[in-house]
Amino acid sequence: MKKLFFSLSIFVLSLKVFAGAGPGIQHLRVVWHEDPAHEAYVMWTTDKYKTKSYLYYDTVPRKGVLSKYRYKNNAKTKPILYTLDTRHKSKLKKLKPNTMYYFMAVTNGMKSKEYHFKTAPDGGVNFKILFGGDSRSDRPKRREINRSLSKMLESDDSILALCHGGDYIANGLSWKQWKYWLEDHLLTVTSKGRMLPVIPTRGNHELASPLFNDVFARPGGLFKKNYYRIKIGDFSIITLNSNVSAAGRQKRWLKKTLKKARKDSKWIVANYHRPLWPAVKKPGRGIKHWVPLFEKYQIDMAFESDGHVLKRTVPIYQNKQDPVKGIVYVGEGGLGVKQRNPKKDRWFLRSPGYATSKHHVMTLEVTPSRMIYTVDLPDGTVFDKMELLPRKR
Repeated sequence: MKKLFFSLSIFVLSLKVFAGAGPGIQHLRVVWHEDPAHEAYVMWTTDKYKTKSYLYYDTVPRKGVLSKYRYKNNAKTKPILYTLDTRHKSKLKKLKPNTMYYFMAVTNGMKSKEYHFKTAPDGGVNFKILFGGDSRSDRPKRREINRSLSKMLESDDSILALCHGGDYIANGLSWKQWKYWLEDHLLTVTSKGRMLPVIPTRGNHELASPLFNDVFARPGGLFKKNYYRIKIGDFSIITLNSNVSAAGRQKRWLKKTLKKARKDSKWIVANYHRPLWPAVKKPGRGIKHWVPLFEKYQIDMAFESDGHVLKRTVPIYQNKQDPVKGIVYVGEGGLGVKQRNPKKDRWFLRSPGYATSKHHVMTLEVTPSRMIYTVDLPDGTVFDKMELLPRKR
């Protein structure tokens, strides 16, 4: 009997190691979906199920004294598929715009450190969003870049979040790889505990894995397949899913959403994984179904990933360079994956466009009168800069 108990114990321990389980509260993160001025998800992982989990939060720091926090929110728990770990999700509602929130996660008496994040403004305030994709494969480079993101966040209070273009890891079905990505994302936290929220996009390496929805709280909701609009004042990011049909339901949703955004947003950008004007691969299927809608409703620019290069196209309209109605497409993923050699002879990459092999993060500064696009290299060098003025729609 003792031998059987010992064998079972070793088996369970092996399963935990295989699944990446560990003691305490892990993988704390903030995730944004549609309305980051008023809502946010705070999520974490433990190796315990049937737990009681709470999020304590306030608009002033409480230094970990739970009784001083003004707000307490129950967290929903869910076992992570094929593992012994549990996901904890707390959705915060009715938040104040442009406000710092301090929080602590608590599960079965285990407490996290106190962290904080800033909600988005609902208008009238300049802000910056970071963009970039493809953080898989080269973990040391990913960690290096995450440390550079932490420095950017530390030195610039106007940075709000990271819009990640997908391909976080090599195998979207591997919880072990997700665990490493989530651990590495904590390197973006500043020395004072400020977190960088994630605006998620599904990439092709996430496959159809349910783990993507476990990690990022099912962006787009139950009925849409990870496509959604995030709105910050009069600025809209329309995030699409290039891994499902570009036509059909998603195309109808895109048309309806662009029609609405044209009326309520001064600035509109698109964000998705597979490039439509690629510097390496063939165009994604969205070139047929999405580009005509982008051009009809005159979005300001589009962020792409997947190619593993740094590129900016000329302004494109109806398959030609057009400085007035043309849309600039940028990307294509440099947050840690090994860079490829671009095909620089493609007409849409000629000057003022370009394509090169450099790890990078892109920043979009949004103001009432203009948007300023900047490319930073991991060493802090500014590689590219472009200004966009409001369009006539």
